[in-house]
Amino acid sequence: MKILHLFHDLMNLYGDYANVLALERSLAQKGKNVEVLRRSVGDSLYFSEFDLIYIGSGTERSQKAALEYLRDFEEPLKSAVDGGAVILATGNSFEMFGKKVTDRDKKAHEGLGLFDFIVEEGTERIVTDSVVEFEGRELIGFVNKASNIYGIKDPLFKVKQGAGNSPKDAENEGIRIGNFYGTHIIGPLLIRNPSMAEYYADLLISRE
Repeated sequence: MKILHLFHDLMNLYGDYANVLALERSLAQKGKNVEVLRRSVGDSLYFSEFDLIYIGSGTERSQKAALEYLRDFEEPLKSAVDGGAVILATGNSFEMFGKKVTDRDKKAHEGLGLFDFIVEEGTERIVTDSVVEFEGRELIGFVNKASNIYGIKDPLFKVKQGAGNSPKDAENEGIRIGNFYGTHIIGPLLIRNPSMAEYYADLLISRE
C-alpha cells in the first residue's frame, strides 16, 4: 500500500499527521506493508500510483499557500479524483477543492473547482466538540474553524452534536463524493475513532 501525505509540514495543525499513523497501523494489522511518501511545496507531485492521498489541517495562511501550489497540478489531481482515488482531507484542507474561498478580508481566492461548494471565512472561530454519524458508526472529534461552507449536496457526516457545514446546513458536516472524503473534524479523526481507520483500511484492501 502506498500513501501520499501531502503538505505534511505545511498542513499539520492539531497533530493531524497521526491520521496517517493510525491508518498505517490498521493496514499493518491486516497484513499489509505500507509505504508513506511525504511531499510538500517545492516537490514534484504525482497522484496516480497512490492508494490513498491524505491532507491535514493548516492555518488560513498555510491553506492559501497550499492552494496556490496545487494550481500547477490541477489536471492530474482532477484525473485522480475522477478515477476514484481515495482522498481524505481533514480540517480546512478540503475547502481548497471547492469553487472559491473568500477570506476574512473579503478577498476571493479561486478554488481548485473540483466540487461546487463555496467557502466564506469569518472573524470569529467556531470551536466545539463534535459527535457525528457515519454508516451506523458514532464518531467523536473536535472542530476549530473560521469558515462556513455553502452548496454541499453530498455531506460526509450527520451531525448529532457540534457544528455543521454552515448555520444553514447545521445537520450535515463535510463532503463525500465518490472516494473523496472531506471533514473539518480533527482530533485526530482516525486516532479517536479506530473504527474509521479500519473503514479506510478495508476500503483500500477492497480496491487491490
